[in-house]
Amino acid sequence: MHDDQHVVRLYLLDKAISQGQLFPRWVGGLGYGYGYPLFNFYPPLIYYAAEFFHLIGFSLFLSIKLTFILGFILAAFGAYLLAKNLVGRLPALLAAVLYTYFSYHAVNAYVRGALAEFFGMAIIPFVFLSLESLFKNKNKLSIVFFAITFCLLMLTHPLVSFPTLFYIVFFGIFHFLVSKDNEQKLLFFVNSLKAGLLGLGLSAFFWLPSFVERRFTLVDDILTKELANYKLYYIFPSQFWYSPWGFGGSLAGRFDGMSFQLGKIYIFLFILSVTVCLLFTILRRQEKLKYFFFFVFLSIFSLFMTTGYSSFIWDKVKYLWYLQFPWRFLAFAGLFISLCGSYSVFFIVKLFKGNLSKIVSIMLVVFISLSTVFLYKKYFKPQKQFTTNDRILTSFDEVSWRVSKSSFEFVPKGVETKKTELNTSTLAIEKKDLPKVSFELLSGQGNIKIVRDDFVKKEYSIDIQSNTMMKLNTYYFPGWKAYLNGRELTIKDNNKLKLITVNLPSNSKGELKFIFQNTPIRTIANLISFLSLLILGYYLLPYKVKKIKA
Repeated sequence: MHDDQHVVRLYLLDKAISQGQLFPRWVGGLGYGYGYPLFNFYPPLIYYAAEFFHLIGFSLFLSIKLTFILGFILAAFGAYLLAKNLVGRLPALLAAVLYTYFSYHAVNAYVRGALAEFFGMAIIPFVFLSLESLFKNKNKLSIVFFAITFCLLMLTHPLVSFPTLFYIVFFGIFHFLVSKDNEQKLLFFVNSLKAGLLGLGLSAFFWLPSFVERRFTLVDDILTKELANYKLYYIFPSQFWYSPWGFGGSLAGRFDGMSFQLGKIYIFLFILSVTVCLLFTILRRQEKLKYFFFFVFLSIFSLFMTTGYSSFIWDKVKYLWYLQFPWRFLAFAGLFISLCGSYSVFFIVKLFKGNLSKIVSIMLVVFISLSTVFLYKKYFKPQKQFTTNDRILTSFDEVSWRVSKSSFEFVPKGVETKKTELNTSTLAIEKKDLPKVSFELLSGQGNIKIVRDDFVKKEYSIDIQSNTMMKLNTYYFPGWKAYLNGRELTIKDNNKLKLITVNLPSNSKGELKFIFQNTPIRTIANLISFLSLLILGYYLLPYKVKKIKA
């Protein structure tokens, strides 16, 4: 996989939890051994899902595999529930098959290895299902349902959450247009606002510090300016029809190393469903036509956003630049095209009556589903297989060198960089520079013993004879504090790697601590999430009371 870092990240999460951190913003090992605030910026939910599997006995390696499998299952189930709510059970089964075997699903799992985005595709159907529930129901459970699903999406992939807002607005406009009940419209608007704010509040502990503190990292300089210029990664419309399968990367132009095809079955079903829908329009039959046209619009919009024709939107909405690749909108296209495909069965069955309609629907669903699996299963295979284990995948060289080289955008801003042969930036660190000890004395004399060396808390017993400059082999980032016998020391980071340094006065004895603490914005974000959790409990309380009484 391109993003072959997941076992290391799970390993570090597991290690941090064993050190007493329920949500570790900072981890050691990465950043070329100097540590960095990984989970302050990278969405953590997928690794907590993998940690569940690890805690019940699976290896780190198998836990990541099981998380991918869980993503496939949830995506199929979510697509089924959403389609069932619209067109019934049999067409919903087809929607689940189509969404599962959509080629971009295979690209994310077997080519890119983009576990967060892949898992986001599993949650997206539930977000839209909860929106439907908000429109059709007036109870507080619908608010809770949407708040939780949107929160989970934020914690899975915040970059996917942002374009989801486009679709949430579209859903709102659609429901306002189709509903004739003004009271229902107002209630839907109010409940959507409540649910959206509650979802943002529940996930604020992650996204708010990530949004505010990203300016302290290399992400803007490295990621958005060099690693992914969105203008280079538009899809050419011809690639929807034919785009050869491969395990390479996305390139400028139409000759990519990985596929962006929609699949001929998907295109055929889309055209078929539109054709039958037009026939229904001529016959003046109104079965679900408004919803179908809405999903056709969402499908076309999603595909449009992947092409260069949408550049006027990308150029003006700067936050979209963080998406890096316009073809990420295929995650949404896959769902809506699959729903349109299920409508083809729904419409055709409506042309028949009685038992014949049931027989036709079963035959169609079975035939199209088997054809889809048969034709596209070849893409759901790894490029190659090899033998490995947790020990190999979590070795010092693997964590601090190989994985650190492939992902360092959250390293603190100001760390010295250099240009590669491809004219991209990388850190000015050679393998020989990887830290072998937790600290070094730059000047002076003294005896320092390690008492504790956790990711976010490092304790030393010191006996200093003369003024001593101590360098901690850890990057400085807002939140790090140093204390000598309870008195705060001034931290300096005026060196090429922005490593923590402190001056220890002569004749100093006692306890020296370095602690990674919450900044004000992290504290505020945590408080917002805690209050949102209380509100969530308030919404659920009446249902708990009713259950107890029953």
